[in-house]
Amino acid sequence: MKRTFLLSLFVSYCLSSCIFPMEGDDDFNPQPQNYEAQIMSRDIFESSVQLLPPQGMEKSGKIYIQDDLMVVNDINRGFHFYDYSNPAQPVEIAFLNIPGATDIAIRNSTIYINQAVDLVTLEYNQVTNTIAFKDRDRNVFPQKISPDASQANPTANQIIINWIPIN
Repeated sequence: MKRTFLLSLFVSYCLSSCIFPMEGDDDFNPQPQNYEAQIMSRDIFESSVQLLPPQGMEKSGKIYIQDDLMVVNDINRGFHFYDYSNPAQPVEIAFLNIPGATDIAIRNSTIYINQAVDLVTLEYNQVTNTIAFKDRDRNVFPQKISPDASQANPTANQIIINWIPIN
């Protein structure tokens, strides 16, 4: 019984090397990379959070509505803030530039945003329509992964904020 098991294990190993080519094999053809990582150094990444005047939308994502505030994600760029007191005609208040951001949650006046690998906490003042930085929890999330498993090797001080298709 033991001999049969070892023989079948050995045969399986030999056959697997024929099925799955390895690097260095003549038949090894790695998949072409279709995406290129957009990488920022940590210091620029952290200082990039800014409240700006309204901007044009590039690639809309999730929409979040709380009371008279509507927030629309511009995927991997930031968030558009709207006065939603008249849902038929929302008025854009500002654009929050926060590269690498894709999701938001709001509880009372506290805004939580995933900025690539970090969790950023902001405070929204509805009276003055201002946003103030509160906190940053570093490396809460893993680095962004490309849609097709393209590879990037950022250093410990670099953050992948987006994957751009290679044309």
